[in-house]
Amino acid sequence: MEDHLIEQKGKVIAVSATEVSVKIERGEACAGCKNKASCQMGKSEEQIIIVGTKQANTYSIGEKVNVSMKTSLGLKAVLYAYVLPLVFLLVAFGIAYQFVASELMQIGIALLPVIVYYLILYKMRYKTEKTFQFYVSKTNE
Repeated sequence: MEDHLIEQKGKVIAVSATEVSVKIERGEACAGCKNKASCQMGKSEEQIIIVGTKQANTYSIGEKVNVSMKTSLGLKAVLYAYVLPLVFLLVAFGIAYQFVASELMQIGIALLPVIVYYLILYKMRYKTEKTFQFYVSKTNE
């Protein structure tokens, strides 16, 4: 099965030996996208993405480029960022509801696994950066 790409146009704002920083402005592509509600791009007007590439020296500041990511990775990111924490919250709250009388304690117990989950996710951010890779390419404009 072919994996489709989510692609955004942007402008190079910085270049180093191994990385290209691209500013992406939310545009007309977001208006027709069915995933815009769950996409981080839908939250702000512009976003800066740092893309690791061996050809970083071929890009120049101000150049228009395309930044892309596999669609399956976007769905995986939604799973990690939103779905799993919600499941942890609901399961922990269900357990706390059965065994603890105080509503305040129930909420505290329900939030604890979510906090631990996000801390673990934060500690593993360098490993996940290797999984969630962006690609940069020159535009035909």
